[in-house]
Amino acid sequence: MGLTAEIGTFLADMQRCALPPEALAPVRAGFTDCVAVMVAGRDEPVSRIVAASVGAKVCSDRVLLDLVDAPAAALVYGTAAHAIDYDDTGLSGHPSAVLVPAILAESVESGGASGQTMARAYIAGYEVWAELIGRDKDQHHLKGWHPTAVFGTVAAASASAVIRGLDADRAATAAGISASLAGGIVANFGTMTKPFQVGRAAQSGLQATRLAEAGFTASHDAFEHDLGFLRAISPNRAVDTENPAAFGREWRILQHGVNIKLYPICYGAHRIVDAMIDVVQRDALRADGIAGVNVEMGEASAAILRNHRPQSALDAKFSAEFAMAAAAIAGRCGMRELTNEFVLRRDVQAFMPKVAVTPLTERSVDEPLHSPFDRVRITLRDNRAVASEPVYYPRGHFKNPVDAEALWGKFADCIDGAPIDARRLFDVLQEVDHLASVADIDTQGARS
Repeated sequence: MGLTAEIGTFLADMQRCALPPEALAPVRAGFTDCVAVMVAGRDEPVSRIVAASVGAKVCSDRVLLDLVDAPAAALVYGTAAHAIDYDDTGLSGHPSAVLVPAILAESVESGGASGQTMARAYIAGYEVWAELIGRDKDQHHLKGWHPTAVFGTVAAASASAVIRGLDADRAATAAGISASLAGGIVANFGTMTKPFQVGRAAQSGLQATRLAEAGFTASHDAFEHDLGFLRAISPNRAVDTENPAAFGREWRILQHGVNIKLYPICYGAHRIVDAMIDVVQRDALRADGIAGVNVEMGEASAAILRNHRPQSALDAKFSAEFAMAAAAIAGRCGMRELTNEFVLRRDVQAFMPKVAVTPLTERSVDEPLHSPFDRVRITLRDNRAVASEPVYYPRGHFKNPVDAEALWGKFADCIDGAPIDARRLFDVLQEVDHLASVADIDTQGARS
């Protein structure tokens, strides 16, 4: 059996197979975090433009949309979820920002899928994404691909296939169709098109399953063929298309989980923000006493953080220089710092030229997109030199997790200002797999 057929069989089996109980923790975290950033991001200009383009009306006191079809809703949800770049990470991308929007939209249109079905769909999409990206040791970002938009399209189709109950043949077809709909480029990072790529991935996945269900055809070797998906997107075409999939033998969600972002900037900068905040606090440093900063970080992260003198909050999300300025000057890098006013402050603009980046070529075994660790070295005006400890995992990472109260703090910050009962919604999402229906997110959670 080829890889495409294996995907179809796995998705059909996911509707009834036994799941490891430990897999539900990252599912709950993913839903909770994604809904928070989705609400926070839905008033961003990119979200408003995309919603208007499909005739969607966002209600401030609700999470879920109605009066639009599921693919359109997934587009709106996914764009909003990634609009402020605060959503969780994993698998060299942002799994929940694609999976949760696709699942919410599909679950509403299917007549109210249960929390258990939604959890199965999330795990299915995650496992397919992990299987595919794990077959290539080279970095798709460095080829110019946006992995969330590429692998996320197939993951969204996979999640949708589980909710819609497609058999193995049609699930494989849906995956094959989604392979031809996948796409998104790194050059559009720092623009509205980046979150749009994520929304499109969710939308396209749902379109693929509808076409397959209606009898549309696609190759059942779309992934493993020499001219198929995996080799087409591979940076060096050095990709495994022969070995059988690990579906059901290994659960990648238990190995990698999801990483909660504590800063609304590119995840490639999170370790250096932790490093700068820690060393500033440890040595009681003042920003005006810093003469220079050398950032040691992985070459892929350094390439993605392409904006060296940002002039807007959107540009600043992809700037190592801004990340260091915010951490040194404000002692944090949160929503208050990600404003045009803060970015354009004279002291922030004056600090950024002090920052130099040294790319590291060595790669982490756990996460090849990153170096084994990042570190910050600081030269002070009095000629002293200090350095942070190496940071292997940023705070919020699956291997350096935050507790429920820290997650609640981020959730409350994101929901702040919306006419939603944030605590009730948080509690509902923390038990999302127990919901009788997706509608309970609004009826039991969002509305006070």
